[in-house]
Amino acid sequence: MNVVERVRQAHGSLTATEQQAAHFITAHLTDVLIYNSLELSHLSGVSQPTLSRLYRKLGYASAAEFKQDVRRYHQPGAPEIAATATTPKDPAQDQLLRDVESLTNTYAGITARQLGSISHGILGARRVCVIGYRNNYPLALHLREQLVQSRDDVTVCPLPGQSIAEELASLTPHDYAVVFAARRRMRVLPRIVSSLRDHDVPTLMIGDSTVRRTAQSAATQFIQIDLNSRILSSYTAAFSVIALIADSVASLAQSRVAATNQTESRIEDINRRFKELDELDDAE
Repeated sequence: MNVVERVRQAHGSLTATEQQAAHFITAHLTDVLIYNSLELSHLSGVSQPTLSRLYRKLGYASAAEFKQDVRRYHQPGAPEIAATATTPKDPAQDQLLRDVESLTNTYAGITARQLGSISHGILGARRVCVIGYRNNYPLALHLREQLVQSRDDVTVCPLPGQSIAEELASLTPHDYAVVFAARRRMRVLPRIVSSLRDHDVPTLMIGDSTVRRTAQSAATQFIQIDLNSRILSSYTAAFSVIALIADSVASLAQSRVAATNQTESRIEDINRRFKELDELDDAE
């Protein structure tokens, strides 16, 4: 049996905290491969001894053996499988609770300073290129539709008939790229990010924990989204982050327009006063 099958079979014999840890593990298999036991205990909300007991109840001699089995079962970027043996009594409430948890985990990693930097970068760029393949394409398209309400020249790349290489070749340090990389993604993704880095293009990556190292290696901005799963993944947190970024960009655009209007008003007032002074001089 693989790790998910073991969890399903043992589910009824687990304590409440062990079930909590098991649910987190099956919903975040990629995190199990990245974090150590202390970090997993913090993320899942249970103690390290609870995790150790869970491993033993699932038939593993150690945490290392457990991780090895997860690695055999799970391929990074593949859909998570977190379904338990039974359907929740209240699916709507279960979905709500899981989405709230995803939102809480996602927003815990976003700072006002980071959001401000992203907003200034997007609004001040000559051109914004949004990249997303497979399940990330709807995310890229939605962000583009939101951003065009605050600025022009925002495109989803690649355009029809174009290759991604042709799109990236035209980008410069005066542009801005947003790359979505949640769950299933193309193998070409690291090469795309590397190309953006080589061209010194300011870049924001939005994805799950498995792309953190790719983002860090390319010196990009990174927002980690927490996507929960029961059978299929919920992208609620991803769309919420899109709304956050779009609103921040819109607010910044409005403040710049207000500042420009205020400056123009002051210039008009100064010009009016000079005109009045000139008229007085003419009258004298």
